[in-house]
Order: sequence, then C-alpha cells, then structure tokens
Amino acid sequence: MDLNLGNRIAPPRFLAYAIALIAVAVWVAMHTRGAAHDLPLAHFLIGFDVATFLFLASLMPMLRTHDAKRIAEHAARNDANRAVLLGITVAISIVVLGAVTLVVAGGGPDYSKPLVIATLALAWLFANTVYALHYAHIYYSTGESRGGYAGGLDIPSTREPDYFDFLHFSLILGMTFQTADIDITCPAIRRVSTGQCLAAFVFNIGILSFSINMIAGK
Repeated sequence: MDLNLGNRIAPPRFLAYAIALIAVAVWVAMHTRGAAHDLPLAHFLIGFDVATFLFLASLMPMLRTHDAKRIAEHAARNDANRAVLLGITVAISIVVLGAVTLVVAGGGPDYSKPLVIATLALAWLFANTVYALHYAHIYYSTGESRGGYAGGLDIPSTREPDYFDFLHFSLILGMTFQTADIDITCPAIRRVSTGQCLAAFVFNIGILSFSINMIAGK
C-alpha cells in the first residue's frame, strides 16, 4: 500500500472511515425503509457514529506508542493533509447542525435525542483527535530544533512528546479555545490551532442550541 497516499488524497485510515460511514448509513436505510418517523438524516448520523467509534478504537494501539521515531512514522502515515483537515472540519460542523436540526424539527424516531447526544460527543472527540494527529505530524516532521524534528510546541519537562501530549494540547483547545501549560513556538501549529479554535467555536454553538432546545422541552 502506498504510504504517501495521504499526501495526495487521504490516509488509508481515513478512506476506510469514509467507506464505513457510507456502508453503515446505507445498511440502516435499507433495514428501516418504510418505518414510522424514519428520517434519512438519522441514517447518516448512525453511520457517522459507528464509523467514528471504529476509527477511534483503531487508534488505541498507536496511542500507546512512546518512542519518538515510531511516533514520527505513525504521524506521517496517519496525518490528514490540509485539504482533508479542512474537509473534516466542515463535515463535523454539518453533522452538528444536522444533529440539532433533527431534534429541533421534531417528528424524528424515538431514538433521535440519544442519537444526537452520542453524535455530538463522538464528533467532538473525532475532530480533536484528528487535529492531535496533525500536530504530531507537524512536530515530528524533519527539522533542526529538537533532535532532528521540527518541534513547534514547548511542553514542560518533555523533550519527546507522545500522542497523549498532543491529545492533551488538542482537547484543551477544543474545550477552552486556548492553550494551558503548552506554548506554541512555530507558525505552522499556530495557524492550525487558530483554525481548530474557530471550528470549536462553531461546534459549541451547536451544543448550546441543542441544550436550549432540550431545556425548552421540544
């Protein structure tokens, strides 16, 4: 398999994710055809949830890697290029808006509200995990600042950060729109983190809309 595929289209892991999403959505649509209160949007959300769960589960063995050289290799294979990252950000925003619409419009299946809650949680985790993979790729790309790597993050007491360090950085940005104990030291990560914060802002608007709707009891 060509490991440079991600530089042209998308990493194989992301292609498998897209195929799983479509396959599950089609399968659900075929098995719920004609059911009362059936909504095509619900099929897509179920496909998204299943594919996202499988995608995140597939990352667990990789996240246990602590060796810098292996992390650099994994990061190069699993990084979404900038076009894919932008597409993922837009797709996540659409999923959030669609999930909120499903509840606000009413008339959906009985499982619509639990489905929306699961979708919002998985969408948030998925988006921030993808950004964490991208930060790892930027940090461990070829450079001269830190043992032959480009660097770009100043992490206290850590010279060779592992995936959980990048997840920590990304999740904090996704929750608070700012860094905590990690300083950004390169323009590339600064630009990407700005885009992540903007996407997180849109996502949180969707969460707020859903919460208001739930409180209103619609």
